[in-house]
Formats: sequence, C-alpha cells, structure tokens
Amino acid sequence: MSEAYSTLNEISRRFDKEDLALLAKHPDLCFTINSYELFSHHVFSRVKRQNPDKSVSQEEKRIVIQSEESNESLHLYPTWKTIEQRADLEASAEINQAIDLLASLECKHIYLLFPRSANFRKHVLIRSEKLDDLGIEYTLKLVPYTIY
Repeated sequence: MSEAYSTLNEISRRFDKEDLALLAKHPDLCFTINSYELFSHHVFSRVKRQNPDKSVSQEEKRIVIQSEESNESLHLYPTWKTIEQRADLEASAEINQAIDLLASLECKHIYLLFPRSANFRKHVLIRSEKLDDLGIEYTLKLVPYTIY
C-alpha cells in the first residue's frame, strides 16, 4: 500500500471533519497529497475488483493484469496528467517511453491511463512506425479513466 494512501487512511480514522477544517486553517501546518499515488491506488483497487479471475499486481509505476489462460499480459501505466486538447501531443513523452518498452519486447500491450477530462473522453489508439517496421504485434492506447 502506498505511503500517501496509508497516511490519508490513518488521518481519516483519527480526525473528524471539524478537526481537519481546524487543522487546514492553521498557519503552521500544510498537507501534501501525492495525487499520482492516490490515482494509482484507485486504479489498482478498481482493476483488481473488476478482474477477480485474473492475477493483478502493482509493480513500481505499472499495474500488470495476467490471465491464467494466456501468457500475454496487459500493462497499465496510470499517469496523473490532465489532457487538455490533443492527447497524442500532450502525452508524447509517455508515448515514447511506452514505444521503447514495446520495442524491447518486455510486453505487448500497454494502456496509458490519464484522468478523464472534458476534452479527453475516448480511448486513443496509437500506432508507431518504429514498431510497425519491426513487425511487432502490439497494442498501445491512451485511456481516459473516470474518477468517482
């Protein structure tokens, strides 16, 4: 379990909303919330709950879904970055890293998960000339993930 999540969990057990409101107004205290950690934990919990028949594990910055019937796994990379206009341009660094992972044959299927926004509501399939030239079978998608 991530440090940020366990800290928030502990705070919620010890303080009620009036205590937190008082602490928030105190000039000497500040809270730091790691949004990426919370988003990753949310995605992991939800994926694990939705795939009870599959092996779901969290490794550093990725979530791996492994089916018992197949040797292929799906790698999810949650990213706390808001897509404002064009997903393929705004996520170019993440896409390039994913292409390098796919080219190294470490995995075949990668989904890059971003928080859903007003302009990013549908999956975006990414094709790479580099990977196509290598003749690699792969899946690379940018996925808007709903937080609720």
